[in-house]
Amino acid sequence: MERDVKEAVEMLGRGSGKALDIGTGRGRMAAALAEYGYQVVSIDESKDALKRAEDLLKESVTLENILLLQGDAHNLPFLDETFEVVATYNAMHHMRDYKKVLDEMVRVCKKGGSILISELNEYGRKVVAERHKERGSYHEANISIEDIAKYLEVEYALIGEIKQGERTDIFISKK
Repeated sequence: MERDVKEAVEMLGRGSGKALDIGTGRGRMAAALAEYGYQVVSIDESKDALKRAEDLLKESVTLENILLLQGDAHNLPFLDETFEVVATYNAMHHMRDYKKVLDEMVRVCKKGGSILISELNEYGRKVVAERHKERGSYHEANISIEDIAKYLEVEYALIGEIKQGERTDIFISKK
């Protein structure tokens, strides 16, 4: 488990309830949540991303506690207060409207549940942008964990803890 993902799930702690991972990516957060005891649904808009994540996850963990699902984070296909944990790992900067995604995260998180968000910090954004540039592509990330924390505080009175890491910052809050 990569250090930044491990730090995030350690802030959350072990559990046994249902967890939602938004923006599957390579499946790192889904794998970490499953390893920490959660029944995980991991949602991504891209079928290709889900297939890559499935292949990577098969190599390293069992998929028995992870369901990969295609869907839109801006309009989650779940009832209100479905999950004990709602998490996302370095995906918010990819969202068309990160505030709408945050609204959906709060909606599907159970009262007393946890919202866990990891996002690239300034150094992480520079590193990722350089890697993309080397591959001939472009990557832009213009959102910070402070933007996320401020929105959740203003809109939902959710106050959380921010942990600053080497490349990512982590926000966690109880609903």
